[in-house]
Amino acid sequence: MSPVLAIYGKDHILGYVRGTLEDDEEKQDIESLVESDPRAAKIVRKLSEVDIDDQGTVDDSVRRRLEKLQNIATQADIMV
Repeated sequence: MSPVLAIYGKDHILGYVRGTLEDDEEKQDIESLVESDPRAAKIVRKLSEVDIDDQGTVDDSVRRRLEKLQNIATQADIMV
């Protein structure tokens, strides 16, 4: 298990998408995790707007962050 995976999980991935992470280093860690760990990539690929907000109402910045992570996950899956 990578050290990053031991620290970050689904809640942190959701924090990235929601824009609630503390700093850029955490954001980079999440992107690296999704890129390098198939389990994290699987979580990201399955995320939908309902997972981010119970009412399914998300703003454009949240949608862009979700799409960015999903693109990273898709690219990582292709490379495996």
